[in-house]
Amino acid sequence: MDTYITKGSFKFGSVDMYQRFGVRISDSSVPQDVFLPSLRSRKVEIPLRHGQYDYGAKYYRERPLQLNCVVPGWLKEDEATIRGFGREIAYILSEKDEIRIWNEPDKYYIGRIYDEIALTQVRNTGLVFTLTFTCDPFLYGETKTEQMESLMYLPEYKGTANTPTYIEITNTGTTAAVNIQIVKTDKRGTF
Repeated sequence: MDTYITKGSFKFGSVDMYQRFGVRISDSSVPQDVFLPSLRSRKVEIPLRHGQYDYGAKYYRERPLQLNCVVPGWLKEDEATIRGFGREIAYILSEKDEIRIWNEPDKYYIGRIYDEIALTQVRNTGLVFTLTFTCDPFLYGETKTEQMESLMYLPEYKGTANTPTYIEITNTGTTAAVNIQIVKTDKRGTF
């Protein structure tokens, strides 16, 4: 997959926002992301008891991603042209899709915008606006296809959290593959 993205830009789906619209992430800003999304608490208050009973937080909330954007050179455009430009961008951003940032093109978010977007003309800058995406809790990476060469295969996982995994085994040999066993392990051991 081609993950090239113009420096300072981002892709939404297959659209490089700089190449298509001239949109850049503001030089004075970096994408505002969280280190770790918050956990969804599972607590209940029990009458006549202190505090709450905690069932254990296991799942994460959605991840916010904020991109402060600028379109240089739009200094003397009329309002109708700016509205048309905004509608064209809004059409592209109206769905949930992959978001790739130029400085980490091998990783992507999956998100969408729920709030309004205001376009502002700033003298000596151009059009400025902020895109606030609501994304899945984790960043995604590449899909890997690997060939198993031995009876014991330990795939390398560089993620930071348990995520759904899809494993497809295709026998390309001439003999039947029997007694295939998949064992999931992590830092806590086998389960």
